[in-house]
Amino acid sequence: MNRFLATVIAVVALSACTRDSWPEPPAVNQAAYEKEHAAWREEHRQGLSQVLPIIGIWPLEEGETPFGSDRALPIVLPAQHFPARAGVVRRAGDDVTIVPEPAGGPIRLSVASAGDSRRWLMGVDESHPAVKTPPVVETFPLDTRWRVAARFDAFDKPKPVRVPDVRGGHMEFMATGQLVFRIDGQEMKLTAFGEPESPELFVLFKDPTNRSTTFGGYRILLPKAVNDDEWTVIDFNFATNPPCAYSKYTICPLPPPENKLPVAIEAGLQRLPDAQGYSE
Repeated sequence: MNRFLATVIAVVALSACTRDSWPEPPAVNQAAYEKEHAAWREEHRQGLSQVLPIIGIWPLEEGETPFGSDRALPIVLPAQHFPARAGVVRRAGDDVTIVPEPAGGPIRLSVASAGDSRRWLMGVDESHPAVKTPPVVETFPLDTRWRVAARFDAFDKPKPVRVPDVRGGHMEFMATGQLVFRIDGQEMKLTAFGEPESPELFVLFKDPTNRSTTFGGYRILLPKAVNDDEWTVIDFNFATNPPCAYSKYTICPLPPPENKLPVAIEAGLQRLPDAQGYSE
């Protein structure tokens, strides 16, 4: 049984609980659960092949922005692969063109967006060792203690929330409600972002492990989306890292200020010790 189907069954089982009771999440088949977790870890490891090789990110204003190895230019690229002035990036609104397109070499240039009017040029070194052999990111031991039932308290209507991002700007998400859960008898809440057709909620959270064993910024949860006053499952064993945990040349939102848990969540992905990620 895959994780999605298991979560659907869990939602159905939990929906019968009253608001005053606090259920335990449905039991899992341990062997299948361990296999699913191992597959999730490997999927995350493979994703590092696209993040660790990023060598730079540069904002693009209207008009022409020159690039090359000349250190006086706004976009400076490795001299072993680019002449002093290699070309320009032309921007007219949302239309961005690289002139001329870089020919050959391991450095790939592309245009990145945050889903708003901002645009960046991103450089990726396709000869980076992580392209073929991405590193393993350690996790805490798998422990079902960190798999908890959560009630979804929907807002009267979804509300737009602006959160800061690692590039010094802001991103806007739709906050659909709060997930209410308990750890060791202590009730906690996390604001959840979501979209009408999405089967998952998007939750960014901080906890005390950010100061020691996990990425200093935050981690991410993707619990199954449910209706108001229904129950879902938060599984902190699947707490994942954003791209900015591994590279400072990324585009990531930061968590809303209320999503700071008082309990050390010793579950999910830890930090990659030698990663040059975003730091506050």
